[in-house]
Amino acid sequence: MKIQFGEKGDVSWDVLLEALERENQHQEKQQHPQDYKRSCVRSVQHKCCGGSWLSIVFIITVVTISQASLILYLISTSGALYTPVGHVVYNDSLGKLRHVHFSWSNCGDVSDPVQLKQLQVQPDPLLIKRNISLNLNSFLTVDVDAPISAIVKVERRIGWLWVKLPCLDELGSCHYEDLCKLVPLSPTEPCPDPFPRFKLPCRCPLSKGHYSVQDGVFSIPGIADILPAWLVSGDYYIHGTAYKDGRRLGCYTLYISVSY
Repeated sequence: MKIQFGEKGDVSWDVLLEALERENQHQEKQQHPQDYKRSCVRSVQHKCCGGSWLSIVFIITVVTISQASLILYLISTSGALYTPVGHVVYNDSLGKLRHVHFSWSNCGDVSDPVQLKQLQVQPDPLLIKRNISLNLNSFLTVDVDAPISAIVKVERRIGWLWVKLPCLDELGSCHYEDLCKLVPLSPTEPCPDPFPRFKLPCRCPLSKGHYSVQDGVFSIPGIADILPAWLVSGDYYIHGTAYKDGRRLGCYTLYISVSY
């Protein structure tokens, strides 16, 4: 090691000690690279956090949360609302930005046995305490009996994020082994309204044919008394695929806004 002296020929102890320390670190790095890495970690731990690993974790956590909060704030105030790809955002007749209006799409194939040609529901948003108007035009090209399995994903908009709802009591994002078992009716019990009025089946088996409802009106009784408004009201995205013996019957996505 060489030390360059100034014109007066003296070097302060701080400068000399720093130079010696750097020389020792350089030699240690060349001779024992693993020991050098551990030494650096211990040095950072001691200088930064007083020798406490808990303090290091705390500092890293605070920095990470701060950076994430800053990013979220910049996104939310950037003038363009964040929406995952595929979700609906549009302006209504009053020019107000809305996230959801009632809409559906076929995520399967034209060869699937379940073919939905028309599905309209009014009012929009859907009001739980009012009558609901339905227009339906669909075809089932094969007879289907139990078991009918299904994979359903349900997302709800919270703020500007879409959050996947868990499966609770067979509601939410669930994997159903047999949809037919969800029907709370015995084989001899008559179908409740509006199924007979709309000429729709309410239990398995399902016969192939044309299922159509025009200007059908029905209600959802009791749900307003069971669940609070803040829990039910909101914007929802539903993605469902049904199978029979491993063959896909149909796949559909649905956007719906629910209110009281």
